[in-house]
Amino acid sequence: MKILFALIAAGLLLGCNNNPTDAGEKASARSRPKPAASARPATPTQIVNGDFEQTAGDGSIPGWSQTQHAGPKSYDMRIDPEGAYQGKGSFHMTRTREQVYGALTQDLDLSAYAGKTVELSAMLKTRGVGPGGWMIMLNAPGLAKNSAQMTGDTDWQRQSISARLPANARHVVVGATLNDAGEGWMDDLQLKVVD
Repeated sequence: MKILFALIAAGLLLGCNNNPTDAGEKASARSRPKPAASARPATPTQIVNGDFEQTAGDGSIPGWSQTQHAGPKSYDMRIDPEGAYQGKGSFHMTRTREQVYGALTQDLDLSAYAGKTVELSAMLKTRGVGPGGWMIMLNAPGLAKNSAQMTGDTDWQRQSISARLPANARHVVVGATLNDAGEGWMDDLQLKVVD
């Protein structure tokens, strides 16, 4: 019991030592503005590994999910150290068997930017892509936008999408999709708030 009282007394003394000791300090502490409880960050949640410089030994691409329509594996998705637009790597997707689509996606929390206009852009290039195309995408509840379809053989081009996020948007999915045969590359993926 004596130990309990000693611990309580020590806690009270420590608390007293942290308070301002003179009237000037007390007044100054009262007049300082309190931080806003829900202050918004100055920029949206950053895309993880949008320059594709991070690699993993297990074949995964840090920050990204690899998906396809259905069935057996039909796409080779990897970091390409030989074909970067800038830096040391780019994302490279190749369709290896007939399939509806393959996609590389990332889910971002953009709830602080619901109702605002955002722009997604990336450098893309293609080799032998069919009419279904290679493109970047931006999806949220009530919103599904794709960039222009790149087909055939093209050198690096910047593609972009602008869209107003729905007022109830919490999570936004960004990425690229290959909807036909061929190969597509992506590098320097960026997302910014326009307004």
